[in-house]
Amino acid sequence: MDIPLNIDILQILLHMLNFVILAGGLSFLLYKPVNRFLEQRREHFAQIEKENKEATEENERLRAEYEQKLKSAEEEILEQKKAAEKELANASAKYIGEAKERAASIILAAEREAEDRKEHILESAQTEIGELVVAATQKLLSDTVTPERNSALYDEFIRVAEDTVAESRKKHDRKSV
Repeated sequence: MDIPLNIDILQILLHMLNFVILAGGLSFLLYKPVNRFLEQRREHFAQIEKENKEATEENERLRAEYEQKLKSAEEEILEQKKAAEKELANASAKYIGEAKERAASIILAAEREAEDRKEHILESAQTEIGELVVAATQKLLSDTVTPERNSALYDEFIRVAEDTVAESRKKHDRKSV
């Protein structure tokens, strides 16, 4: 058979058979392993994506837990601060109260001491005045006074002095009450 352009059908069929064998062999040798490799790669990336998603969820849970703990810690700090402020206010009020009590007792003691000094000074002054009066009277009456008259004058002076002291104490007692 003589085909123009020197084309032999048998050779074409053999080439086609060789191509089919080559394609089948390559698909048997290469297609399945490449497909298996691609499937393993897909599974690997799906696993990584799943792990990333789980890690993200865990991070979100931990972040929410951290925020809750932070919020409760802030509330606790605020409560402790308020308690400390209240305790400080109580302590300062107590300290001020004690200071006022001490000041009042010091003032009271000072007033008592001043009153005692005043009474002592008044008594001393009355005694001195009495002595001066007696001395002056004695000088004036030294020539004309008899011992009986002298005794009567002393008795009268003592009675007047006692009355004066009693009156000043009554006045002082009324002021103290």
